[in-house]
Amino acid sequence: MNMTFSEFTLLVMNNPDGVVLLEGRRAIPDDYVKHAHDIAASLASRFPTLRFRSGNAEGSDEAFSRGIAEVDASRLQVIAPYASHRKSVRYADAIYDSPESLSSVKEDEIACKTSAASPKNKGLVSKRNQKGSLAAKAAYLIRDTMKVIGHSDAFPKPVCALFYVSMDDPYAGGTGHTIRVCQQEGVPFAFQDSWATWPRK
Repeated sequence: MNMTFSEFTLLVMNNPDGVVLLEGRRAIPDDYVKHAHDIAASLASRFPTLRFRSGNAEGSDEAFSRGIAEVDASRLQVIAPYASHRKSVRYADAIYDSPESLSSVKEDEIACKTSAASPKNKGLVSKRNQKGSLAAKAAYLIRDTMKVIGHSDAFPKPVCALFYVSMDDPYAGGTGHTIRVCQQEGVPFAFQDSWATWPRK
């Protein structure tokens, strides 16, 4: 999906303290690690009240988050699949959350939206409160939906999202699920064929 820098800027002008979701695949080429880092740092510098959200994963999430943290880690929100996820690579000033903080009512709502976005995973989502590997996989899907829908005043729905995807199959895996949730929730998004062309300081 294409989004020009002018279109992004207009979104931000209308939501100056809004949240931009930055994420994507774990496997990312070195040149795009730099692109993701640089565009994140540039956006954080250009828009000083804008906030950013990611998922604490290796690869794209890590590259985007590092760019934000180098400018102002306090404007970085990270939603992890569970509270102790990758604690050794966390930023002291960033804000962290996970599905464990959800009320049962909110969790049920997010589970319903997760299943709606990726119906083939409905059975997996239904096992989210059990133990074992299936519950762990369900936690990642719930986390991905949380990133998009806005689950509290502190974590509102993002104004848009930037993804690093496999252009051959952008809707694959957890990133693809997150993109489908964006479509479901009316959150505009762009892939690297758009954001990599934007100006970087």
